[in-house]
Amino acid sequence: SRSCQNSYRVKIVSSGKFGSCSETDTKANIMDKNETTAPKIPPSSDFEANTSAEINMVKQEDEEAIQDPDSAGSPKDSKEGLQSSNATQEPTLFSDARGNLKVVNTIVRHPCKVFWFMIVLCLFLTFLLQALVFATAEGGSPFTEPGNEFDINDVRSIQYDSLRLARDVVSDARGELESSSDTKQVRSEVADVLYWVYESEAPEGVFGSAEAIEGMKDTFDIFLEDEEFSNWCTLDYRTALAKNATRDCMPPLSPLAMYYASTWDSEKVAVMIEQLKDPTKLNILNDLAGCLTLGLRCDQLTNATTQADVAWVTAITTNITSIASTWDMKGSLVENYTQVTELASYLLQVDIFKGLVDFGFDKGFDTDNPVSQFSRGILYFGGPLENQTSDSDADDSRKAIVFDRYLEEMDTEADADRFSFLNSYYFMGAIIGDVVLDIVVQDGLLAVFSFMFIFLWLRINTGSWFLAFVGFLEIFFSIPIAWVLFSVVFRIEYFGTMNSLAIFIVAAIGADDIFIFMDAYKQSKHRDPDNLVDMETRMSWVYRRTGTAMAITSATTCSAFLCTLITPLTSIQSFGIFSAIVIFIDYALVMTLFCTSVVIYHDRFEDRSKCGCCCPCGTISPSNTENARVKLEEAGIVGKLDGDRVSRFFRNQVAGFVEQPLSRMVLGVIFLAWLGVAIWQATQIEATKEAEQFLAADHPLQKSLTILNQEFPTASDDNGLKVYYAWGLREVDRDGVNLLLDPKYYGEPQFEESFDFNAQCQTELVSFCDKLKTDPAYKELIKQRNGVGEVYCFIEELAAFNVNGNLDDCDSVRRGDWKQQDWHVDASTLSAIMDDFLSQKTCFDPDGTDTVAARYMNEIGWDGSRLRYAAISTESAFLTPFSVESEDNTRREYDQFLTIANEANSIVSQYCSGNVVVTDLDEKFVFMNNQAIYETSAIQSSILGVCIAFTVLLISTRVFHLAFFASICICAVLVSVVGTMVMIGWELGSIESILIGITAGFSVDYVVHLAHAYEIADGDTYERVEEAFADLGISVFNGMLTSVAASIPLFFCQLQFFAKFGTFLCLTIAYSWIFANFGFMSILAGLKIPIKHNNCCSL
Repeated sequence: SRSCQNSYRVKIVSSGKFGSCSETDTKANIMDKNETTAPKIPPSSDFEANTSAEINMVKQEDEEAIQDPDSAGSPKDSKEGLQSSNATQEPTLFSDARGNLKVVNTIVRHPCKVFWFMIVLCLFLTFLLQALVFATAEGGSPFTEPGNEFDINDVRSIQYDSLRLARDVVSDARGELESSSDTKQVRSEVADVLYWVYESEAPEGVFGSAEAIEGMKDTFDIFLEDEEFSNWCTLDYRTALAKNATRDCMPPLSPLAMYYASTWDSEKVAVMIEQLKDPTKLNILNDLAGCLTLGLRCDQLTNATTQADVAWVTAITTNITSIASTWDMKGSLVENYTQVTELASYLLQVDIFKGLVDFGFDKGFDTDNPVSQFSRGILYFGGPLENQTSDSDADDSRKAIVFDRYLEEMDTEADADRFSFLNSYYFMGAIIGDVVLDIVVQDGLLAVFSFMFIFLWLRINTGSWFLAFVGFLEIFFSIPIAWVLFSVVFRIEYFGTMNSLAIFIVAAIGADDIFIFMDAYKQSKHRDPDNLVDMETRMSWVYRRTGTAMAITSATTCSAFLCTLITPLTSIQSFGIFSAIVIFIDYALVMTLFCTSVVIYHDRFEDRSKCGCCCPCGTISPSNTENARVKLEEAGIVGKLDGDRVSRFFRNQVAGFVEQPLSRMVLGVIFLAWLGVAIWQATQIEATKEAEQFLAADHPLQKSLTILNQEFPTASDDNGLKVYYAWGLREVDRDGVNLLLDPKYYGEPQFEESFDFNAQCQTELVSFCDKLKTDPAYKELIKQRNGVGEVYCFIEELAAFNVNGNLDDCDSVRRGDWKQQDWHVDASTLSAIMDDFLSQKTCFDPDGTDTVAARYMNEIGWDGSRLRYAAISTESAFLTPFSVESEDNTRREYDQFLTIANEANSIVSQYCSGNVVVTDLDEKFVFMNNQAIYETSAIQSSILGVCIAFTVLLISTRVFHLAFFASICICAVLVSVVGTMVMIGWELGSIESILIGITAGFSVDYVVHLAHAYEIADGDTYERVEEAFADLGISVFNGMLTSVAASIPLFFCQLQFFAKFGTFLCLTIAYSWIFANFGFMSILAGLKIPIKHNNCCSL
C-alpha cells in the first residue's frame, strides 16, 4: 500500500537498507482495510534496483526541500526539533537518526514490557516502604510523634531542653521513686475525668431558673444515682476512715454542690451576705484571713488591726467553713436558689474562699452582675482499679463501662433539642479518642469523594477507563516512591502528619500533568502529517512538547516547596522536602508509566469503545496514527492545528475575547479594582489573639473547648501553666543536632558544676518562694489558691522534714512553724535523708495522695547521690497546659515571668552559682516563638517562591518580559488569596501561615504553562496567544476544574486544618487560573512585545 511505502521510504533513508516493519507497524501500515491484496515483494535483483531508485528519488526530494524551506514542514515543528518523515540527522545520546527520542522508541516498540516493568518497580518500592519504614516504625506509626517542634537555636527552646533533658538524666539516674500500681491505694488517684460544660440560651443564665439547675443536675445523676459508679469513681482519702466503713466517692467539682447542699441555713447565709456587702469589712477580712488561717502575710498587718477585727474575721471564716462543709451534692435543690447565687458572687471577693466557687461561674459573674451564662463541672474516675494488671487494661475497662452503661444517656442529655434554655456538652479522656477517630474517618470519606471526582474526570477527559485507572495509579504511586526516597535514600527520619497533605497536592498537580500530556496526544493527530509517520515520531513530538512544559512547572513548584527550608521548624521543612520529591516522582511517572499506557491505549483500545472491546483484543489495524495521517494528507492541512471543538473554542472565543482592546480594558479595570481591595485587605491581616481551634466552630467538642478557653477565668482548681525557675543548669549542648535526620536527639544537658546548695542559697530560694506567694504585684500573674500564689517550693517541705523528721503535721508545715528553728539542710547529709523525704506524702496536694517525689518530680534535681539542680515553679493565672493562646497573649505573660526571673537571679545566683533557667515544660513559650516564625516564614517563603519562579521562567524561556509578567501574576494570586482570607474572617494563625508560605508553589503551574506555550509558538503576538490557548487552554481548564471540584468536599471537614486547606486550595487554583488566562495573556496581547532569541535574554 502507499502508506507502507511511505513507511519503507523512511526506513530506507534512515538506515540505508530495507528494514522490515515491527509487528505493530506491519499491522498498522501494511494490512490496510481498503487493500484487497498485500503488496508483492519483487525478486532480489529487481528489489535492489527498486531500492536504489527509491533512495535516489528521496535524496532528490530532500535537496528540493532544502532549496524550498516552506515545503519542508512548518517552522514551528522545526523549532521544536520535530523531524519530517524524510529528514535525517546525526544520532545523539537521546535521539536517533530520524530525530525521534530513543526512550520513546523503546516505549513504543515494547510498551507492554515497559509498562509491566514500571508497575513491578512501583510495587517493589511500595513493598520496600512497608518493609523498611512501616514495619520498623516505633509504635506501629510511621509518623513522627507531634511535640518538641521548635527552632533549636531560640532561647526559649534552649532553656526548655536544658531543664527537660536534665530532668530526664537525673530521673534515670536515681530511678523512679513512685510506688508501683499494686502498692497504691485503690482508686486513690484521678485516672480520668468527665467534663460537662453548660451554655444558657436564656438571659437569666444557667442558674436563673430551677429548670436549668435541675437540667444540669440530671447530667451528673446519670452516674451518682447508679450504684455501679461507686466501683469506678475516685475515692475520697482526705479524711480518716472509721472502722468497717467504706470510703465515699470524691464529690463532683461543680457549683451544683452548693445548690444541692445536704443542709442550708438561709438565715446564717443572709447574715454573712450582709456583712460581706460592707466594703470595709471585706477589706479587713482579706487583710487578716491569710495570716489567721494560713500564717501568711502576717508581716503586712498594720497597727490599726483591733481584737474586734480579729474576732470578727475568725467568726465569719468559721461560719463560711461550716456552711461550705455541707456542699456535697447530696441534698435536694435549695429552695432559695437565688440566695446561693448571691452568696457565690460575694465569696468571689474573699481571697481565701474564692476557690470554693470560682470554678463554676464565668468571667462576667460578680456582685454587680450575678448572672452566669456558662457553667462547668467535673466527675472523677479513679485508679488504680482493684486487681488492675496494667494502666491500658484499666483504660479499656473504663471506656467499656462508659460506652455500655452511660453513653446513651449522656448523648440524650447533650442533645441540642433537650432543652430550649440550656445546652450541655461533654468530653472525657476515655472516649475522646473515639470521637476524634470518628471525625477523622468522616473527613477521610470526604477526601475519598475528592479522589473519586478526580478519577471520574480523568475518565471523561481521556475517554478511557484504562488511562483513567493508570493515571490515578500513577498519582497514588507517587506517594510511596517519594516516601522511599525521603526515608530510605535521603535518610530523613522526621515524617510529620503534615506530610499527608502531599496526597492532595499530587492529586491536583498530577491530574494537571495527565491532562497536558493527553491533550498533546490528542492534538498531535491534527498536526503536521510528518509527525504521524509512525507512533515513534508521533510520541516523540508529544514527549518533547509536554516534557519541557511540565519540567518547567515541576521544577518551579518543587523549588517553591523547597523554600520551606528557610524556616527552622522541622515539620515544615519535612513537608516541603517531601512535597518536592512527590512532585518530581509524579513528573517522572507521567513521562514513563502514563506515556507507556498511552501507547498501549493507542495500539489496543483507542476507538474500540463502539464495539465494546474492553480487553486486549490485539493491536488495531490500521493504527489510529496512520488513519490520522491519511486524513490530514487528504485534507491538505500541514502544520496548522485545526483541533477538536474545545480547542477551537479556546483558540477562537477565549483568545478572541482577550485580543479585543475593549475586553482588555474591562479586564484591566476589574483586576486593578480587585487588586486594590485585596491589597488593602491583605494589609489588615493580624495574628490571632485567641486560642486556635482544631475543629469546626459548631462541633460540640469544639464548642465546649472554646467555652472553657474563653468564658472562664483560671480557677483555683484549674491547672495553670507551670513556669519553672531552675538554678544549677547550663545551656544544652546542641552539637550534632539535626531533627530532620534524628528527631529524637536534642543535644546533651549541661550541669553547672559550681552549683552549691548551701544554707544561704536555701534561704534565698525560700524567700523567693514567699515573694511569689504573697507579693500583691503578682496577684494577677500567678494563680491564687485560698488567697495565696500557687507555688511549688520543695525547699519548704525539705526544711520541715529536716526539723521534724516527717511531714505528718501538715498544718504546721503550711504555717511555716519550722522557720522558728534551724531548718537549713547540710548539703553533705542530703544522701542520708533524701530517699525518705521523697517517699513522704506532700502537705500541699489538695487530694492528699501525692508523694513529694510525685509533686516535685521536675523541681528536685536529685540523681541519687547529689543535688544537680534546684527549681521552683509557679502556675500562671492566665495560661493553661491544654490551650494554645495567641502569640501576643503568651508573650505578655512570658515577659512578666522573665522579669521575675531577672530580679530573682540577681540575688539567688550570688549564693547558688549559675544563672537561672526559666521555662515551661508544656512548650507554650517555644510555641509562642513558633507563631512568630510562622508569620515571618510565610512572608519569606512567598517572596522567595516568586523569585524562584521568575528565575526558572527566565532561564527556560530566555524572555525577560514573560518571566516578569508571570511573576507579577503569581504576586497577584498571592495578594488575592491573603486578601480573601481576611475577608472571610481568618486571622494569621499557624495553619494560615503555613498555607500562605506554600501559595507560590501552588500558583505557578497555569501561568508557566501558558508562558511556555506562548514562547514556543510562531507568528505575531495574536497568533502566539491563539496558539497558546489552543494548545493548553483545555488542559489548564481541566486542571483547574479538577482541583477546585476536588477541594469542595474538604470545605465540610470538621478538622480545621483540612477545611482551611480545602478553602485555600480552591482559592489559589481559581485565582491562578483567572489571572493566568485573563490577566497574563491580556498583558501579552496588549503590549505586543516581540520575542527574539538573539541573546541570552530577550526584552
